[in-house]
Order: sequence, then structure tokens, then C-alpha cells
Amino acid sequence: MGSAGTTLDATNHSGPFFWGVDCGSTQIKVCVCDSEGKILHKRKGRTLFPLMEHVRKTLSGDDSVLSPLSDDQQNVKENHTLVVTGYGRNHIDFAHGKLTEISAHFLGAQQQLQLEGPYTIVDIGGQDSKVIEVHDGRVGQFVINRKCAAGTGAFIEELAHRLEVRLEDLTDLASAHDKEMTLNSYCTVFSGQEVIKILMHGERLENLIHALYASVVQRILEMTSLNTDTVVFSGGVMNFNPVLLDLFKEKLPDQRAVLIEDAQYCGAYGAALYASGLAEKQARKFSQSEIGAKLTM
Repeated sequence: MGSAGTTLDATNHSGPFFWGVDCGSTQIKVCVCDSEGKILHKRKGRTLFPLMEHVRKTLSGDDSVLSPLSDDQQNVKENHTLVVTGYGRNHIDFAHGKLTEISAHFLGAQQQLQLEGPYTIVDIGGQDSKVIEVHDGRVGQFVINRKCAAGTGAFIEELAHRLEVRLEDLTDLASAHDKEMTLNSYCTVFSGQEVIKILMHGERLENLIHALYASVVQRILEMTSLNTDTVVFSGGVMNFNPVLLDLFKEKLPDQRAVLIEDAQYCGAYGAALYASGLAEKQARKFSQSEIGAKLTM
């Protein structure tokens, strides 16, 4: 993919346009591609409320270079097809179709990496984490952590808030650690209490932040066994916290760990691919209940 927020050749493209929207718990990611799956543009905005107002704002973009919406912002224009996925997908009523996050991340990963052997996708999101097994180009078993914030972006964000550390400073601080530590609790509430107690006893902040990241990795590894030779990482949390990939590589020394380019947009790209019809020829790779998307034109 190109870099976030850039237009490749959208201004010279006459259509059709295929849009994917990944409406997550913290970010709305938008990706538009052509009929060959080439990304024309992508952008993102914050998930704020009223939700539909911010979805429309993100789709239109600040500079209005390219928008799928009509002038009144209520409908999708002709020559544009839009599929939604993510946390808020059921609230976007003008979309032509809806796709589960499992399917969207699989499609985005498969199209980019073109992997032939079995692999596992790990998607760490803002509110949940997903581990998806892929065998023979098909989605196999998957597990989702939705019971608590452990192993998610919310866990990192909440403890950073407790420590009064900016999110963008976490990686550099963790890289400066000089001791391995373990947090005893995965619970956001109890972990918050634990880190304050540890700091009061004089522990270095850098060591504590490294332990925070290590606890996220450990929580993912405890969700299910990662048995494939290749493990693919998706999602914005992995995108913006590179220390996580280093920690996964330490824990999985005999496996190939791959971070998808612009991992935050993987789900949106998968939804755009489904809108384009490129994924329809792969429909046999899903059960219909898992795809959860039917285009209505």
C-alpha cells in the first residue's frame, strides 16, 4: 500500500470506485481501490459521535479530492460501491454490503502477501484482538478476545494515561528498558493499581512500559496456539507500536513474523476488495455465514 492519507492516481481515474470502510472503536479507516485492487486513496478519522456524521466526514475527506457520497451526504454516488466492516459496521446504513472483520482482514492480508501455505493472522484492535488461522487459502478456526481489554489497544492506552505518558513516546521508552519484568494482572483496573505501586517502589518507568507491552504479547499467545510457520500481524496497534513485533519475534523464534504494510488499513482494504468483486471469486473460501456480506445495488 502507499503511505497513509495519500492519493496515488485517483484524480486521473474515471471509475468505477470501490470503497472499504473499517469503522473501529477508535479510528475510522477508509480505502478506495479500482477494479484490479490497486489502492487509489486512503484516509482515516477518529471514531466520534454522532457516529454517522464522522463516518461521512471521513469518507468525504477534508480536501474533497475523492468522495463516494452525494452532495447531500446521504447516499452513495453512481459508479461507487461501498462495503463496511469493523466495530460500527451495523450502523452505516447507506453501505452496499457488510463484511465481518475476520473476512476483511483475511482478504486484505491475502491480497497483499499472496501466501500459499498455512498462516495465522493476529489482529490487535482497539477493543478486541483476533487470531485467525488460514489453511489452503481458506479461513479456518479463529478466536476473538472480547471479554476484557487485556491484549488490546485500550489496555495500552489506559495504562499510558495512568502513567501520564504520551502514546507516541511509549516505544522509545520501552526500548530503553534495562530489566525484564512481568505484570501479574491482565485486568486494566488491577494493572493500573499494580503499575502505580511498582513506581512507588522506585522502579524505572522504562522497565514498566516494556512489561506493559510484554503483557499484551503474552495475552495474545494465551488466546490460542500459533502453530503455523508464518504469523501475519494486522491492525493499527501493531502499526504504531513496533516494539510489539520485536517481542512477538522473541516469543516465536522458529516462525516467520510479518507485519502487513500499513497494517491499520488491512480491514478497510479487504472490504474494498470485496466491493470490487475481486473477492467474489474467492467466495468458496468462506461459509456464507462468515462472509456476512451481500451487495445490494
